Amino acid sequence: MSCDPRCSTLAIVCISHTIVNQEALIAVVSQHPRRLPANYPSHLEQEIVLPGGDVVWLRPVVPDDASVLAAEFAEADEDTLYMRFFNPTFALTDERLRYFTQLDYESHVALAVMTEAGEGSEGMAIARYVARSTTDVECAVVVKPEYRKRGIARVLLIRLAAIAATVGYQTMSASYLEENAAAGRLLESCGFLPKSTEAGVVEMSRSVQSDSSTTRAV
Repeated sequence: MSCDPRCSTLAIVCISHTIVNQEALIAVVSQHPRRLPANYPSHLEQEIVLPGGDVVWLRPVVPDDASVLAAEFAEADEDTLYMRFFNPTFALTDERLRYFTQLDYESHVALAVMTEAGEGSEGMAIARYVARSTTDVECAVVVKPEYRKRGIARVLLIRLAAIAATVGYQTMSASYLEENAAAGRLLESCGFLPKSTEAGVVEMSRSVQSDSSTTRAV
């Protein structure tokens, strides 16, 4: 199964014990970016109260996030790259970095979750979906180790499903390595059902239309 970001394969890796997040926006990052692309969906910015009561901020990824994304990627180990891209030698080229941060916010959406840290904000997690067809999108989510088991991944997946439904997609798919059973449990809790298993990669899918959990996430 192809893992190039220009294809649709995205891995759910957010709760594997081996992962050090390579895609979160870390260090000092702005909750409200100063430079916004013309198509920036400001209505997707949202304050979220997590199940434990913590208040976090969610916003779409913007091109200016590229430098922080590249710095974090450079610190990723082989296990991280393998679990995220199914390829331990995956390289973040300039073209791929642009792909990850220059979005149309319809067929390709990425959301970052952050918390206050000193005079700035620290990235906690990032999630995205990419259209595979006119009816289906594939999603991925990564949560920093210290912020796992707080319900962030589930919030992000449900939020992505709500956005996909609004745009007009019918289904959302996700792939993960078969050894990452925790990812499977996460997806099941978000309404995903098994679709196929091939070469150790499990694919699951769910409808995003007419679903109560999707409606609540808007």
